[in-house]
Amino acid sequence: MITITKKGDVVTLINVFTCELDTQQALIDAWIKATEDTLGKVPGIISASLHRSKDGTRVVNYAQWKTSEDWENLVQKGTPGWFREMGKFARPDAHLYEVCYVLDKTGTAEATQRCRES
Repeated sequence: MITITKKGDVVTLINVFTCELDTQQALIDAWIKATEDTLGKVPGIISASLHRSKDGTRVVNYAQWKTSEDWENLVQKGTPGWFREMGKFARPDAHLYEVCYVLDKTGTAEATQRCRES
């Protein structure tokens, strides 16, 4: 189960793919295949989730990595074939983030976590 919390040592990757209406599903299929075959098995990956926009023009990957270096290693040494395949369908815009606010109403009591400037 994916946990989004300020109290963690994980790095969050948010990658927004901009695509055309007629390529959104092809991008999703390519991303899932790449993740299940290779990318989801690389050292440092904790979790990955895919979100599709209702208007069909974007796909967002929310992933958690153990360290920034783990993500950078994938980019440096990764499988260019998969990146090229996904690039046929969309333009990626990937950045690393840290969690700075969480509102959680899933438990018995409402919980919030705020970040302070580093």
